[in-house]
Amino acid sequence: MRRIIYTSRSLIDGSLAALDAIVAESIAWNTEVGVTGMLWWDGRNFAQVIEGEHDGVAVTIDRIRGDRRHRDMDVLFDRVVLTRQFGDWAMRRADDGVESTPGTTFLLGFALGEPTPSAKRLYDIIIATES
Repeated sequence: MRRIIYTSRSLIDGSLAALDAIVAESIAWNTEVGVTGMLWWDGRNFAQVIEGEHDGVAVTIDRIRGDRRHRDMDVLFDRVVLTRQFGDWAMRRADDGVESTPGTTFLLGFALGEPTPSAKRLYDIIIATES
């Protein structure tokens, strides 16, 4: 299993409809390649976790890198992991109800455990999404 955590600058100009389109496309794609994850969006930035088998994550992250709805992608974590943190969610928005709380808690713990400017930015995105 492989997990990637990244942040990027949003180019969707505060549009919830555009965010919903990203999530819908992600669900369709991720279901096909066996990737799970969660997306945080504070209106200006994205934070996302994707996880799954190495090949599925590799092709997914390449697809994400080429997406014109964001820029300035910063990968904070790209490692082999033993288990999935995000169960069977092909993709879920962080503000999608109480079921999203464990994923947000996981990512907050990660951000707080990393003393870097990138982790601070990740933390800020998560907190703003939850507000």
